[in-house]
Amino acid sequence: MVEAAAATETTKVPLFLEVTGEPEAGKTHLSCLMPKPALLDLTAGGESEIILKRLHPSDWKQRYWRIRSSADIETALKSILANKDNFKTVIFDTSADLRAMCSKEYIKELNKQGKERQALMPAEYKWVNENIDGFIDRIKSPDGKFCMNLVFTAQMRDEWRDNKPTGRRIRKGYPDANYQSNLRFYLQVLQKLDPKTMSYIEGEYERKCTVIKNTFRNKTDKVDWIPDLKESELNWEGVKKLTKLETGELVE
Repeated sequence: MVEAAAATETTKVPLFLEVTGEPEAGKTHLSCLMPKPALLDLTAGGESEIILKRLHPSDWKQRYWRIRSSADIETALKSILANKDNFKTVIFDTSADLRAMCSKEYIKELNKQGKERQALMPAEYKWVNENIDGFIDRIKSPDGKFCMNLVFTAQMRDEWRDNKPTGRRIRKGYPDANYQSNLRFYLQVLQKLDPKTMSYIEGEYERKCTVIKNTFRNKTDKVDWIPDLKESELNWEGVKKLTKLETGELVE
């Protein structure tokens, strides 16, 4: 459990949030509601652009980067740092796309060295993970140049065992975000339930946010732990409530 340290003029607490869920659950939407976002879009078709346009119509072009390589990320981070007052949150949409991109770059490098690869061996993912960890550390380190909030989005995928689908859906994201993040959410779009009849309402839906991880609260304490966020709380104020930190202590 992270103890909230008293903030000083130069010390703020940057959050690392992972938002997981099925397509159209609202992962990118929630991410873009974080303070002063910079959206690094790694999706195959640039699907995140339209969401940022809708939420930040006046300056979305200054907040959006289409990412196809690590060099693109470096270009984006250089621009973000040069305009630091305009940015407080860096979003990677999605973390699985980030890892896949870094993996392809490493395969290409191995092939240049004559070590022919179509795919990486498990031990070779160490370089890929170190590369991604480098981005994480640079962006969220409280004593670094950035000191910004970081958001990873993560899709879901079918689970397979012994070459057979289990019928379950599991997280598809950067594996190390499990323990590196401060907060992890699972978003769902569910059919509304009538509290009087306890039956589903046809054609009406709502979002549910399950808090999977929160290093700021004690999960064993029923009074302290907040297991869910209401749909109306899927914003920066709702996220702040989970941390127990005061305005001025967080990066915002």
